Amino acid sequence: MVQSSCLCGANVITFSGEPDIRFKCHCTDERKLTGAAFSLNAIYSDADLKIIKGSLKVFTKVVNSGNRMSNHVCGECGSLLYRSSTGYPGKLAIKVGCVDDEDMPMVYVPDVEIFTRSRVPWEKPVEGAIQNWGDFGTGPAHI
Repeated sequence: MVQSSCLCGANVITFSGEPDIRFKCHCTDERKLTGAAFSLNAIYSDADLKIIKGSLKVFTKVVNSGNRMSNHVCGECGSLLYRSSTGYPGKLAIKVGCVDDEDMPMVYVPDVEIFTRSRVPWEKPVEGAIQNWGDFGTGPAHI
């Protein structure tokens, strides 16, 4: 069982099993949500999620694909614990930076990078990771 929590501790979630995929997202929405150049995520089944403490607020936005992306955040401190999308029903993108096991982000290696068209020029591709110009399955940049 893996546990994640927000910065203030008002919300705690757990999830189990191995992630379906580990990915690094370079999209511009993630930049605004995290204040960083990219985000690290792990896809889990929504059936594996348990809310242990608190009540997350949800902000939903229609993204460029036309899917509805929901951001599940702490209403007190604003920490983004996970995202869900109508484009990937039954799946959640857990934010690796909120995982309470401090070793997880240190050993986490993405399988895939998405929205590499928005990657900042000083950030190098992850060796061995599939590179997608846009969302999953879009392939490398068109030259």
